[in-house]
Amino acid sequence: MKFPYPERKGQMDMIRDIKKTLSRGGHIVIEAPTGFGKTISVLYSSIDYALKNNKKIIYLVRTNSQEQKVVEESKKLGVLAVSVQGRSNMCPLARDNEELKHGNAEELSLLCHKLKKEVRNGNESACPYFYNFLRDSKELINFVEEIHTAEEIFEMGYLLKICPYETVKEAVKNATVIVLPYIYFLLPFMRRTLLDTMSTELHDILLIVDEAHNFPDFARELKSDSLSEITLERMEKECLEFDNRMVAGHACADVAEYIRETIYQMENYANDGEGVIPHYGFEETLAKIMSMGINDVTKLAMELIKYGETIREIKIKRKKIPRSYIYHVGNFLLNWKDSYSYEYLHLVKMGNVPRVEIFCLDPSPITEIVRNVHSSVHISGTIVPQNYISLINLPDDTELQRYVSPFPPENLKVVYVEDVTTRYTELEKSIFKLSKYIEMILDVGKNTAVFFPSYALMNRTLQEISADVVIEARGLKQSELIKKVDAFRQKGGAIFSVFGGRLSEGIDFPGEQLEIVVIVGIPYPKPTVRIKMLEKYFDYKFGAGWDYAFRVPAILKIRQAIGRLIRTENDRGFAIILDKRAAHFTHEIPMQKSHNVINDLTSFFSKRE
Repeated sequence: MKFPYPERKGQMDMIRDIKKTLSRGGHIVIEAPTGFGKTISVLYSSIDYALKNNKKIIYLVRTNSQEQKVVEESKKLGVLAVSVQGRSNMCPLARDNEELKHGNAEELSLLCHKLKKEVRNGNESACPYFYNFLRDSKELINFVEEIHTAEEIFEMGYLLKICPYETVKEAVKNATVIVLPYIYFLLPFMRRTLLDTMSTELHDILLIVDEAHNFPDFARELKSDSLSEITLERMEKECLEFDNRMVAGHACADVAEYIRETIYQMENYANDGEGVIPHYGFEETLAKIMSMGINDVTKLAMELIKYGETIREIKIKRKKIPRSYIYHVGNFLLNWKDSYSYEYLHLVKMGNVPRVEIFCLDPSPITEIVRNVHSSVHISGTIVPQNYISLINLPDDTELQRYVSPFPPENLKVVYVEDVTTRYTELEKSIFKLSKYIEMILDVGKNTAVFFPSYALMNRTLQEISADVVIEARGLKQSELIKKVDAFRQKGGAIFSVFGGRLSEGIDFPGEQLEIVVIVGIPYPKPTVRIKMLEKYFDYKFGAGWDYAFRVPAILKIRQAIGRLIRTENDRGFAIILDKRAAHFTHEIPMQKSHNVINDLTSFFSKRE
């Protein structure tokens, strides 16, 4: 198998290191900058090993939009790669049914299972697309194997009236590389279905985790849950629509009101709108309000789940999304009881929509399934490998590798200044000077992105400067953001955003579309109750709470912002960190102190001109 591109510096080292890890059945965490060619390097080494050793490759991505590149690169290496997306994206019945588009994985799976059963029992009208798939799906399977985007496969399936979701599942059986979002591997029922479809087991899987810095937080969110006043209002409405039967001795609609009252009483534990609920504080209050014993809360949960399952069956028969808020509330109460362990936190959050939350502190019980695959490769342009290994509980002998940029080092310069800071206690003294720095940098006349740690600081700064800038405002719709980005690309100028926003991570600006990045302050997470408890938990588990909860997230956000600048060997960029605390990060982020930012800027760009 021939490597399909001219080799870049360091790529053959990465390929060699990955092959060595695969041959011993181990795990490797890799940090390599944007433009290194990580995707093709990891595919080349993994496909070569998979073909020689009868293994399958599961390539995990964070979003659907990242899948197509993996499919195309695999084709260049001569193997079939299939991109798997959820039913919400691939079900033709959802095209003309708005309700189906918003079903979650479990709900759509339940409905699909029921409709397919009806088709097999002779009712072809239950789902004509599945019926036609059973009759003859060869033409669509061939289309899938010709390497098309998920959108193209969907459109072809819709045209042929053949189910694209089932066709992709069928194509998976012959694929060497299966590309799919994290959730397919992390949720047990989805993982089991996937492995059954592939006719393989975990020990024959080579797992690749792309954008691995997102993996722990995604896993944590999967095991977190919340119950809001809005959900309880919908539960009450559902109760009245479906007989309002008795549950644990009370009318179901009344139960919704009792739980709502319980949430409001949890405000006693909230400080500045958020707080930790002590063990059994929620159940004891609910039991008291409902005049029952605390152990009866479990019985209440089970009866709500049973009631909700009945409603879901009714909705399935009506070909509607089997969503039941009664079921959700019962399941939440059961999860609340089952989450009394060191990995979880029980929270109350007041405000416009009061809620109680189960917050997962530790992703490792979800991610440690990775230990059971033959080998895993975790790649990212912005990761702190040792922290990552601890967070997801990889084996102690996991390899750590960091590769430098293959591009000329003089193409990127990073500096910081030491006479301003966004530290809360000193911000008032710095705000005017921060604004002046930004104005002077914008006056240099290069296309510039400015990233702030919060919308509040961004809006405050905008009041102090006169420049006309493009702004990624809070809550901006994706379509509106794309319009703003396109205008920026055409006209140039300046664009303002926040760390963690879509501009700081997911949108590329090649060449001279972006030449300067300004980082305003150090983007430490806001010290909310949950972040403070994360710090406490990480301190208990790793003895480094501050690093895991505050320092590492800040490093990753800074690196992501700087990474917007250099995407190819021809890109050149200058990054400025406006905060004296940047001096504490010089080991993780190579940079120099600037005594005159404008002189440094003009000198850097004059070398090219």
